[in-house]
Amino acid sequence: MSILGSDQAESLRRMLAPRVTRRIAVVASEPGAGATTVALGLTNALSLQGERVLLVDEDRQGARATRLAGTTPSASLDDVLAGRTPLTDVRTVVIDARAMQDGSLSPLAGAAHNFVIVMRPDATSITAAYACIKRLHHLYACRRFHLVVNMATSEAAVTAITGNLARTAGQYLGVEASSAGALPVDPLVVRGLHLGRCVVEAFPAAAATTALRRMAGAVNGWPLRADAAAPRSMAAAMPA
Repeated sequence: MSILGSDQAESLRRMLAPRVTRRIAVVASEPGAGATTVALGLTNALSLQGERVLLVDEDRQGARATRLAGTTPSASLDDVLAGRTPLTDVRTVVIDARAMQDGSLSPLAGAAHNFVIVMRPDATSITAAYACIKRLHHLYACRRFHLVVNMATSEAAVTAITGNLARTAGQYLGVEASSAGALPVDPLVVRGLHLGRCVVEAFPAAAATTALRRMAGAVNGWPLRADAAAPRSMAAAMPA
């Protein structure tokens, strides 16, 4: 009789477990860190893998992710809340989350299986990312976070930033933070914004597209947060 390794055992558990719609909350460490770019890019990249994905745009005023996706929402969060638009027919829900004044998230984002924290490679943004992790840990008892460095200048810088943040979060908060990838400085991201399109859809060969597709390829291996209860209310939903 052979003993399965931890990776094999986890894969077997996922195959045998009931099908779960994964909810991913993409949260900016601070305004302008790039959460919308990551959320929309991740949604497009997952769709290219053949997954049925729902993008939730919580930007009620600007609806930036909705505009860049170039589609008209087929349902509102009120529709989902009332059960008129269930999430069971999609594989993944990606939430372009917006923190409220007190730092809390919407019921949908707060009940996510995975939290992705997006930051820029500067001291102010990194400090804000730590504060964001601390706040979400205290509010939602989340103990695992995925880190994305936007506008990264080098792989060495990303390794240093995420490594230092992971050690600090582990030492002082008792949580696990790990790198989910990085988006390089890529003029085609800005070019896509000017065109009103996501870089993944507009420029398939862009460096940022490659990074987002690599990130999407790892998503199904992310552990699901065991205590993520089904949300009872949401804010705006749109199919990818």
